[in-house]
Amino acid sequence: EKIIGIDLGIKTFIVDSNGIEYDKIKIMENNENKLVKLNRKFSKKKIGSNNRNKYRIKLAKFHEKINNKKENYLHMISNKLLNENQVIVIEDLNVKGMLKNHNLSKSVQELSLNRFKNILIYKSKWYFRDIIEIDRYFPSSKLCNICGYKHRNLELKDRNWVCPLCNTTHNRDFNAAINIKREGERIL
Repeated sequence: EKIIGIDLGIKTFIVDSNGIEYDKIKIMENNENKLVKLNRKFSKKKIGSNNRNKYRIKLAKFHEKINNKKENYLHMISNKLLNENQVIVIEDLNVKGMLKNHNLSKSVQELSLNRFKNILIYKSKWYFRDIIEIDRYFPSSKLCNICGYKHRNLELKDRNWVCPLCNTTHNRDFNAAINIKREGERIL
C-alpha cells in the first residue's frame, strides 16, 4: 500500500513525505485591491437605490468567483493525493487557535485548512482510501527523522535546523511530513 504523510503549512500549503510541495493559493491576496474598491463603491451608494443593488450583486459575484477558484484548487490537490495513495496521514490542527494569532489569521483563512481536511475525508470514503489523523501535540517538526533527536527550542520562524546528534540539516516542513508518515505507519 502506498502511504503518504502531509504537513499543512502557511509558507507552502502542503509538503508531502515524497518531497513534493504544493504552493498556497493567493487568490484573496491577489484580488484584495479589487475587493476593497468594490466594497468602497458599494458603501457609498444610497441605501435602497438601484445602483446599490447592482453593486451588491457585483460584490456577491466577485466573492463567488474567488470562492470557486479556491474550491477548485482544493479539489484538484485532494484528487491528486487520493489517486496516488492508499493511506494519507494528516495532522489534526488547531485551526481555531491559529485564527486567534493575528499574524497568521489572514493566511489561515485564505488556505481553508479545515475545508481541505473535510474534502479529503469525504473523498477518501468515496475512493475507499484511509485517512489517519495524528494527535495535534505530536512534535512532528521538532523530531529528527534520522536519529529521533527532539529539538526543544525550535521556533516557528526557524525554517531549517541542524540536528546536533547526526549533523543533518532538516527543512522543517519536509521533516514534519516524514515524521507524520512514520507516526501514521505506527498507528496503522
